[in-house]
Amino acid sequence: MSHPTIKDVANKSGVGIATVSRVLNNSSQISPQTYEKVMKVIKELNYVPNATGKKLSQNRTHVIAVIVPVINHPYFAKLIEEIELAADARGYSILVASSQHRIEREREILKRIAQNEADGAIFVTHYEHKEEEFKGLAIVSIDRHLGKDIPIVTTDNYDATKKAVEYLINTGCKKIAFLGTKPSQASEVSLRAKAYLDTLKEHNLEPFVINKIVSHGNENEVIDEFLNKRHDFDGVYVSGCILANTLRNRLEELDDIEIPNDLQIISYDGDFCLNNYSPTTTLEQPIKDMANKCVELLIQLIDEEKIENMINSFNCRFVKGKTTK
Repeated sequence: MSHPTIKDVANKSGVGIATVSRVLNNSSQISPQTYEKVMKVIKELNYVPNATGKKLSQNRTHVIAVIVPVINHPYFAKLIEEIELAADARGYSILVASSQHRIEREREILKRIAQNEADGAIFVTHYEHKEEEFKGLAIVSIDRHLGKDIPIVTTDNYDATKKAVEYLINTGCKKIAFLGTKPSQASEVSLRAKAYLDTLKEHNLEPFVINKIVSHGNENEVIDEFLNKRHDFDGVYVSGCILANTLRNRLEELDDIEIPNDLQIISYDGDFCLNNYSPTTTLEQPIKDMANKCVELLIQLIDEEKIENMINSFNCRFVKGKTTK
């Protein structure tokens, strides 16, 4: 017969695993009512905390790090906001760290986590790290493949892109370009370019791909290459909202292309990135749901719970805007 786990106690008590952990550690953050309720279940189940886990829990900070390339990117800013809300609801604070496009800074942040400045991290990187850099750390990745034991939270990059490109085709587009910025690290984001190529091949259309590794803020490099090479496209699939914003800004300067009559545009990421521009047709990522899943998985890792699904994918929502017919 298996021994009851901390998850069993949490489920029967109607509280989160982190709450049970705080009860076991006599945390002052727990109300007397909650303490009594959880302790009653502990006695009923005859739950005995794992000695190793108990030792680790006594060194907990109840802080999780959020590591992103930059903070002033609209996607990352929204992600951080939602992660903070999800963490706070579970009794955790967050420590936000920006790598500023430097892998050395990311490594330094990981070392600080190992020194118990945080219990774990939600990590977004554009760089390739060695798997041993994460040894002994509780890490959840967004989109990136960091190692076989590190869970990923992502979206349906392939299926959503395929549907978007097919939408362009069904509305009459014959020459569709793909514009993207890609990380050097293996990533679920790469499935966007694959879906585009597969879909055009199915429809016997010629592909045109510009998919470069560029830092945030340098999106004009991609747009310059696109505008300098060809001007006869009637559709563009853009792999990110900032890139789409940059493209629309540049096209307005040309003043000889009417959107969507001359050129239709669909962008991955929600329209929250596009500020004062008219609504763009987008594939909107459910950032709130993703943030909640990241925090949930990370706390499971911190509490040494088994992760059932290493890749956790959410569906994007197709939002019709003014950039498509």
